[in-house]
Amino acid sequence: MAPLVALSGFMGSGKSSVGRLAARELGWRFVDLDQEIETRAGRSIPAIFAEEGEAGFRRIEEEILAQVVASIPGDEGVVLALGGGTVTTPRAVEMLRSRGRIVYLEVPVREAWARVESSDRPLARSRKHFETLARERRSVYLRTADVVVDTAGLTAAQVAERVARVAEEGT
Repeated sequence: MAPLVALSGFMGSGKSSVGRLAARELGWRFVDLDQEIETRAGRSIPAIFAEEGEAGFRRIEEEILAQVVASIPGDEGVVLALGGGTVTTPRAVEMLRSRGRIVYLEVPVREAWARVESSDRPLARSRKHFETLARERRSVYLRTADVVVDTAGLTAAQVAERVARVAEEGT
């Protein structure tokens, strides 16, 4: 079975940036679940949230995650950047664990906010809501992670090196 390292963490934790770098270092393919959702759904994540709400988005996310995981060839390693809420659904966690490891990128909330406050992310409209959601989700990230990488004070390249080591240990 192909190795899969799924990066979880809150918005702004660096999943996409770190994932690209770690995949390059490993010689693996990189997949960004949010990009896959937008491509396959034919609309942006903010549009999906506006039209279907968070519950509708999570349903679409889970369906597309299943397609992505099923499409990984048996001989290919993949680093997969998850959405910030992907691991909040038990079926998603089960799918990911059946194929690989979940690595939680833990980031200080103020650092994450600084990275996303100007974005169009539907769940990053209010700093207070953002901070509350980050605190609530932290326990889910910790519970679902096979490995936790504390990103505080590290560059994306340094975090990617740690993720690559985790991937190598698991293969």
